[in-house]
Formats: sequence, structure tokens, C-alpha cells
Amino acid sequence: MGIWNNAFKITEPPEPTPEEKKLLDVLAEKVRRRGLGEVAAFTVESTSPLHNLGAQGITFIEPALTMLFKKEDVEKYRALLENSKAVKYLVNRLNSEPEEKEDPDVKK
Repeated sequence: MGIWNNAFKITEPPEPTPEEKKLLDVLAEKVRRRGLGEVAAFTVESTSPLHNLGAQGITFIEPALTMLFKKEDVEKYRALLENSKAVKYLVNRLNSEPEEKEDPDVKK
């Protein structure tokens, strides 16, 4: 039975690294600033079965995307799209409230 224990096991996706979390935080903040956080979170969650297909689509159009963006950035976003834990992190950040920065001149 030893061979069958791992025959159909699906590997667990890795946790997003601090660098990836920072990249996702910036993306989520830009989306939330435009008032589209909930809409974007709903869209990302509802298309979760298609994330791997979308990542393969990015691979297909990568030559065109590299004319607009850095190749490293395109590869990072493609890898994040394939990682379900990174996508969940993005959804959580899109749904969270924006962090209020305290103004030292304002009295409480």
C-alpha cells in the first residue's frame, strides 16, 4: 500500500512570501482607492476555477505584455495567479478596510 499513499495527492500551494504579499497589498490598495474592492474580490473569487487557465493565457501573451510591463512583473503576477493561497490573500486584502493613517496635527 506504500505506493498508493501518495499516488493521487495534490501538493499544497506555498504561502505567499513577504515580497509577494507586498506586491498584492499594493495592488489591493490601488483597487480599493478606486472604490472597487468588493467588486474585484467578488470577481476574483467567482473565477477561481479559471485562474490556472488565466495564468496559461498570460504565458501565451507574455511577449505582448513585456512591451508594456517588465518581464519580471509579468512572471510574478502569473505565479501569483497560479497560487490559490496568494489569491485568497488578495481577496482578503480587497475586502479589508483601508488602514487609516493618523495625522499628528489632528487632535482626538
